[in-house]
Amino acid sequence: MQFLKRRKCAPLFIMLTAVLFSQVSLAHSEKEKARFVAASGEDVGTCNNRFRPCKTIAYAVQQANKGDTILVAEGEYQIADEQDLLYLISDMQPVLGGFNTVDNYQVQQPSLFRSVLVGVPLQYADTLYSKGFDVIVDSKGIDQGALQLSLEAIELMQTAQAASPCEAGNSAGFECDGVSLLGRVPLGAMPTNSSSANDIWGHVDLNTMDEYAIIGLRRGIAVINVTDPENPEVVGSVNGQSTTWRDIKVYQYYSSNEQRWKAYAYAGADSVTEGLTIIDLSGLPNSIELVTRTTEDTRAHNVYISNVDYTTNTVLPNRSAWLHITGSENNGGSWRTFELRNATSPNSIYDLAGATRNDYTHDASSVLIDDTRADRDCVHTQDGVCNVMLDFNENELRLWDHTSSRSATELGSESYPNAEYVHSGWWSEDKQYVILHDELDEQRRGLNTTVHFFDISDLNSPQLVQSWVGPTRAIDHNGFTRGSRYYMSNYERGLTILDISAPTAPSQAGYFDTYGSSNNASFNGAWGVYPYLPSGNILVSDIQGGLYILKDETISSADTAVQFSDAQYAGDEGSEVSITVNRQGTDAISVDYHFITGSARDSDFEGTRGTLNWATGEVGSKTITVSLDLDSTEEPNELFFVRLSNPRGGQLLTRNTAFVTINGAGAVRGVIGFEQDAQSIRENQGTVSFNVARNGGSDTAIAVNYDVTAGEAAAGSDFTATSGTLNWADGDTEDKTIEVDILDDGESESTESFTINLSSSDTSILSSVTTLTVTIRDDENNSAPLVDAGDEIAAGTRQTLSLSGTASDPEGGELVINWEQTVGTAVTLNNADTLTPSFTAPDTAGTLTFELQVTDDFGVLATDSVVVRVTAPTATTPPAGSDSGSGGSLYWPGIVALAFIVIRRRKQFTNT
Repeated sequence: MQFLKRRKCAPLFIMLTAVLFSQVSLAHSEKEKARFVAASGEDVGTCNNRFRPCKTIAYAVQQANKGDTILVAEGEYQIADEQDLLYLISDMQPVLGGFNTVDNYQVQQPSLFRSVLVGVPLQYADTLYSKGFDVIVDSKGIDQGALQLSLEAIELMQTAQAASPCEAGNSAGFECDGVSLLGRVPLGAMPTNSSSANDIWGHVDLNTMDEYAIIGLRRGIAVINVTDPENPEVVGSVNGQSTTWRDIKVYQYYSSNEQRWKAYAYAGADSVTEGLTIIDLSGLPNSIELVTRTTEDTRAHNVYISNVDYTTNTVLPNRSAWLHITGSENNGGSWRTFELRNATSPNSIYDLAGATRNDYTHDASSVLIDDTRADRDCVHTQDGVCNVMLDFNENELRLWDHTSSRSATELGSESYPNAEYVHSGWWSEDKQYVILHDELDEQRRGLNTTVHFFDISDLNSPQLVQSWVGPTRAIDHNGFTRGSRYYMSNYERGLTILDISAPTAPSQAGYFDTYGSSNNASFNGAWGVYPYLPSGNILVSDIQGGLYILKDETISSADTAVQFSDAQYAGDEGSEVSITVNRQGTDAISVDYHFITGSARDSDFEGTRGTLNWATGEVGSKTITVSLDLDSTEEPNELFFVRLSNPRGGQLLTRNTAFVTINGAGAVRGVIGFEQDAQSIRENQGTVSFNVARNGGSDTAIAVNYDVTAGEAAAGSDFTATSGTLNWADGDTEDKTIEVDILDDGESESTESFTINLSSSDTSILSSVTTLTVTIRDDENNSAPLVDAGDEIAAGTRQTLSLSGTASDPEGGELVINWEQTVGTAVTLNNADTLTPSFTAPDTAGTLTFELQVTDDFGVLATDSVVVRVTAPTATTPPAGSDSGSGGSLYWPGIVALAFIVIRRRKQFTNT
């Protein structure tokens, strides 16, 4: 019978345990949840137990993950410095006041429960009032000098600064060591009206050699020309759903048919339903274009492209570029592989069969192994090469042989002491070590910045061999290797650079503090870094500060170092090109070099990888000689690259990539063609222009003919037929246009199409895209957008609210969103051009009405309205003998009493 008692009580015990401790259970480290603050709380723990709130806002923020919300109960809270102020105004972890411990933070009621901030600078009073706080600007007792420094520190982050060398530990007001500021684009100067930035990647357009930063923002992605780092220019942007997390990579390839380089950016977004965003970068330097959003994975925490060179983002010799999605809603979030044969339509080729949540991949990278380990440790080696995926699995580092595109075999795995969240990492250029970041060990274990080094000399048994510990508690996030330097985003400390010449004895080489307020273990400051631009300039994305363009001065001052003498080399077919590598210093140094084919082919030049060695005391340059093969065909310029890597005994300077041009043979006239083979237009567009491009060369004058041919669309009633000739002068590379008048016939009809054809008696000047199919979408047959402004909302005065609308276009076209308030006390709508704008309810009760206005690309407007009823809150009286300042503990006696009653009844039942 005693056994029966234990068995019957066990479910009840489990139920009570779940009730009592549900507030302290931990979910995935980067999923939004609340943290709780009360003036009577205590700064211990992680602040995610509403019954045990913390005492200060700053402490709660330092326990929070990206995207968490800080809920502040009534009470008085002092603004001590700019750190407190930055935490309050940042949207990375939104801080909201006006809650109460009596109802366990269930409803925000600022008019009833006063969360008072003391010492707020006047310019931030309205912002914090709208977040539910009562603000006392009076700063009696506040150190005015410290307050002024606080305001200056915030202004420094929010404004642009001119280039400034790092001298005496300072660059343009930022603390630094060996790293100088070249340029800035503050968050407020970015498009998309975003309140925060996230990850970053870089791109060099091989058509022009211009350099770009591609930065993720809360509400989209921006592309910025950083060729002149002191004068960066925003080129364009793509809007997206509001999210904390975006990750971006780039793939660039040469289109032989169009005789030009084309490039696409791939961006994943987490915690939304945006899917994979594909952006065409081929229109740079003038524009970018959203190509599509694929929804096979509606969300992704990270994206990664393997088998490419990360300076040029071009495919490595004898490899295929593969796109990898990690942390999606499919297959437990395990990494998935897509081929990029069609760059605008990735094709799924691999995912882990039977994957569960335990196989979740937070981030991934890969390394090509071509030494003895390929045959000894791998199982799918091809031609002596093994593609090893590095899987950062939250709990451990996992190594997979993914040489075959449609299979993967796990080779080995390992964790380490104090592991909290295995986040991301990269590899050393000798391919013997993996550098790993744990995103939560500083926060949860109270550690200083800790970066782990794993020996992968045995792929089946990776071993932790060293951990670098930094001078502050700032969290390490993402990092990349360039030569024997490791560049990592270090959140509140900004950019940190490690010298990993000896991976078992890493040391700090320099840093640039983008977030000067503090160095706490919080999710503020530098999110991402990209160190691979040909110029050697470093891109850093800062959550609050936007884009930083930096210069690593630590490598140029190295005692012993090497680099190419020039970045650009050229030669004619049949000749030799001598590529010079210079060295500085007199110590012994070695450096490897290898070739990347680019738009050339293996048969166009003769070059093999090798090593350059300088003995101690040996001075002078070394030469890499490349023979350029002669063929008899007329062809445009061809480009290949030579890369220096893995220096031993010294550093690798800025010029680690040589761009080698094989001059085109004969008169290189280029080719003429459309940049796409299909285009959709509207019937009511009037006259439409279609571009025709000349790519690949400009020698001599050339011309092509064009004519417009009827299809389902009829000439004379749907469009005006036309024909003619397009002419390019010698040296002319400007696009030409063909104009076609589209006729709006006023009849309801299905979509119709016509074609524009290019022709020439000399077909060698025509690209592969000489026919453009133009589809006419009928305006009379166009349906209005489908719009729903959401259900009626009941709210309290001064409550922070979000509207929730939905909209779709029956024809799948682009929509323009706008909200307007039509009734009630005026409020400020934040992000009114999205479906989910936010606002703060007014101070007085009343009815508000908001109209959702949605316009399709034909200009058809559809609307719907939602009513928000704002009521003044009514004070509630706590139960007699309760202590409203106890953070919810008044409920515990009742819960415990209930538990005893139920258990007693259980006992009585089991004894009968």
